[in-house]
Amino acid sequence: MSFTLRPATVDDTSDITAVFQAAFAEDHIMSYFHPNTPAPAIWEKDFKVFKGLIAQGDIYGERFTKVIDEENGKTVAFSAWQYPYTLTEDQKKEKVAKDSKPRDEPPEGSNNALVKDFLTQLSTGRKRWVVPEKTFFLHILAVHPTYHRRGLGSMLIRPGLEAADKAGAQTYIEASPFGLPLYLRHGWEPVDEMVIDLRPYGGHGSAHQPFLMREPGARSKLGKTEG
Repeated sequence: MSFTLRPATVDDTSDITAVFQAAFAEDHIMSYFHPNTPAPAIWEKDFKVFKGLIAQGDIYGERFTKVIDEENGKTVAFSAWQYPYTLTEDQKKEKVAKDSKPRDEPPEGSNNALVKDFLTQLSTGRKRWVVPEKTFFLHILAVHPTYHRRGLGSMLIRPGLEAADKAGAQTYIEASPFGLPLYLRHGWEPVDEMVIDLRPYGGHGSAHQPFLMREPGARSKLGKTEG
């Protein structure tokens, strides 16, 4: 089976959304976001988010890359790497105006308090650990579950790490428990974490999501690097 990396564009938004939803359907935190929300409403929300991220990539250093299964032409995985960027004065004003606008409310049937807590902790971690002008940030890595353990995660990770190593820069990521071993194998180390009590939202106990930083040229913490 042959796989190819290609840049993703706005025209790929539907495919990117589908892979994301499949990859994170059983996520230890996000699976509690929308317990009573109709699937079309969740799709509309996610599609809008990804369309905006891809469209604004040139401004905020966001580079979407997709993996194509050459046997069937399907998009089966993708990454969103945020490369270091410097805003112009006009872009800074635009960003301030955008950030000052209220965030869209989650669709009806969502655990709004959980979504807010999750996004707030993500934002706090990024403000603490990411320097936009210097830090490489693996924003999203998603592989369709039917394509796990075929090396696609590493395939999407390597270009960003090679660029970071060449620049002598740190690389940041927020890891799910499922993805953590892969990131440790590529040299990331835990520096912080998110902790959320899931009991009010139908879960059991607290969920932890580590925040990781990788130093330039760092070697695997577990040995093997395929995944």
